[in-house]
Amino acid sequence: MRNVIKIFAGTIFIISLSTAPAVAETVLTYGEPGPNRGSRAAATRWFAEQVEKRSSGDLKINIMWGGALFKSNAARQSVAAGVVDMGTIIPDYFLKEMVAFSLTNLPFENLDPWVGLKANFEHMRSPAVSQHLAKQNLVFVTSYMLSNVIMLCQGDPVRTVADIKGKQIRGIGTFGKVFSDFGANLVSMSIYEAYQGLDNGLIDCSLGYMNASLALKQHEVTNSLTKLNWGTYTGLGIFINQDALARLSPSQQAVLNEVGADFIDYHGQNVMQSDLVAEQKFSQGIDGRKLEIINLSPGDSKMLYTASQHHIKKWQQEAEDSGFDGKGMIENYKNALTKFSQERDTQGYPWQR
Repeated sequence: MRNVIKIFAGTIFIISLSTAPAVAETVLTYGEPGPNRGSRAAATRWFAEQVEKRSSGDLKINIMWGGALFKSNAARQSVAAGVVDMGTIIPDYFLKEMVAFSLTNLPFENLDPWVGLKANFEHMRSPAVSQHLAKQNLVFVTSYMLSNVIMLCQGDPVRTVADIKGKQIRGIGTFGKVFSDFGANLVSMSIYEAYQGLDNGLIDCSLGYMNASLALKQHEVTNSLTKLNWGTYTGLGIFINQDALARLSPSQQAVLNEVGADFIDYHGQNVMQSDLVAEQKFSQGIDGRKLEIINLSPGDSKMLYTASQHHIKKWQQEAEDSGFDGKGMIENYKNALTKFSQERDTQGYPWQR
């Protein structure tokens, strides 16, 4: 009988070991307002996959696509309040709270996605910006970019700056404001709503980005694409709730930092390649539908850059009103653009070395 009891007890012990729960990995929830397609979506998936791989499965990211948890205009509050652990934040929806981030969405004379990403990353990791974000319970992880700003139109195309006047246009931050200066009627809507706006005639044109326009299928409701040759839209990125970050182990935090830094090179190459693919598809035709590709002349692009200076000065004042060294930030950002342009010219892109 005693042997039976021992065998029974041993069996219970073995069963308890086999059924004991394993130490669970940490899963961070991530809110993304865009769809699960296109260059940015591919980059977001890469980020999540690399975090899981480099942490050996100890840290995972669960991405909620298509604004399932919050829309673009609620991203900052949602991440800061812990509705999600992480998320994509577009600063132009939060001009006061994220004034420092919106610097890199101004039309500076750079058309290179990788250069813009590197300069943005350096700017966002600066002590002044990090401290400002910390007061909002946010920590910057890494930069996205949506590449050079383009114009998609239904009906009469935009061939010159003069063609902007009188058009109903979905604008983007300062780029939209400059178009307003040239006589455009700005319509407030997100890029995700632009398809419907173009389709139903609410807007004539939408400012956007090459690969994102393909992902959002906006070629289906437009007939021309104008390359404005007028700056990049770099100021949006991945942020994490400060409390969620603090709950991670040192090794998990190190993985996030490492992947965030490597993400810049991966995404820069990804954007450049996907922009080329998108332009080729638009010009060759998708399901029999081609877009006329128009290049704004150097003279007209210069007019846009000149008109942008007023808004850059205005940003400087707004930054200084918020306690930042606005002038110093602009100079530091310009210097970073020059530095990384020179690095590209002398060493090539990281993926070519």
